[in-house]
Amino acid sequence: MMMFEPRRMHPVAGFLSFLKQLKEMILPFIFLFFVGPGDDFETYYLLGACTVIFFMLVYGVLHWYRYTYRIEDGELRIEYGVFIRKKRFIPIERIQTIDVSAGIIQRIFGLVKLQVETAGGGMQAEAILTAIKEDEANQLRELLTRTKNHQEAEMQTKQTRFTYQITPKELLVLASTSGGIGIVISGVLAFLSQFAEYLPFEKLYNSIEKYVSLSILFYIIVLIALFLLIAWVVGILIMTLRYANFTVVKRGNELFITRGLIEKRQSTIPLTRIQAIRIGENLIRQPLGYATVYIESAGGSMDKGEDFSTVLFPLVKKSAINELLQHFVPNYQMHGIENYVPSKAKWRYMFRGMLPFVIFVPAIVMLSYVFSSWGYLGLLMLPIGVILGFSRYKDAGWKIEDDQLTLQYRFISKITVLHYKKEFNPWT
Repeated sequence: MMMFEPRRMHPVAGFLSFLKQLKEMILPFIFLFFVGPGDDFETYYLLGACTVIFFMLVYGVLHWYRYTYRIEDGELRIEYGVFIRKKRFIPIERIQTIDVSAGIIQRIFGLVKLQVETAGGGMQAEAILTAIKEDEANQLRELLTRTKNHQEAEMQTKQTRFTYQITPKELLVLASTSGGIGIVISGVLAFLSQFAEYLPFEKLYNSIEKYVSLSILFYIIVLIALFLLIAWVVGILIMTLRYANFTVVKRGNELFITRGLIEKRQSTIPLTRIQAIRIGENLIRQPLGYATVYIESAGGSMDKGEDFSTVLFPLVKKSAINELLQHFVPNYQMHGIENYVPSKAKWRYMFRGMLPFVIFVPAIVMLSYVFSSWGYLGLLMLPIGVILGFSRYKDAGWKIEDDQLTLQYRFISKITVLHYKKEFNPWT
């Protein structure tokens, strides 16, 4: 059944639109609250803030009411706009991926969010339906992915179906060895930079000193170690919630990727849109023999948070990658590197690896003056840079076999890219 009549999203979409605006205004609200002059300002501030919040709520409701969508003449047609009416027509053949996710609010009401992405769609998804029923989302996805050979594709779907699901052990290793700790540390440092003057560091230090005699340097080391431990645990929790129940299902010529515990996300990727396969091994996972496999596909949006890439296998033994690729993306295989960079490039790699750390030499001299011999430990960054440059030299290489180009390089993590040469077809 085709959708010719305009439809609206669930009314919860109006509330979600309001929350999005409120989130964007929260920092200005906080800033004005702290810098406001005098006691009288608080009264006017509260009145003004309540007025702004009320109008944002009204705007969210109007945005929901004015937003309609339908499928007609091979296009997804969207009309929206509170003050200025806008129309967007998206041809179905331009659609690259369809993502379905469900946040906390959507799951409370049994709803999902559907995102449609097209080739050249820019930084964000081409169309976002923030709150629709799951049955309607499935119907939309079926209509938007239907082709002329629909019946033949269904036959192929029944014959070729493969499933991959992350195991609890892999999920634990993934969460423990991820870079999520860096995100947590960045967030905490941003918080401290804004509210450091309100945090009782001196009082805490004086309280500890009553019971234990600590030098200031040892106190700093203990605080840093405790901070890193907490950040590591929080990072594990974040990654566990993000990749719990990670499942990949191949049906016919499409991959269906589902993940998330609190916020459930589902992506649909046609095999014809895959441009390359990327395999990443960070410094912790590489010695353990684990890697992460990504799909580089045509189209994409910045709001995925994954640099226009989609995770295919979040954590997998490197020895098992070829077997999984054979099932899910059979055109790609991981080959050993045969061609490496020439030996005369070694010194250039080592010098370029050390160069970023050279700028810290003045800071190292100052630390040496303040902390005596402890400051000279900063000089260890120079040989670390040399080792990093040498490892980049050792890993850089390529191989061409049949119609596949394999590239290997390292920045900090070791990266292998598989690119398959496709026959040019002007009609696809």
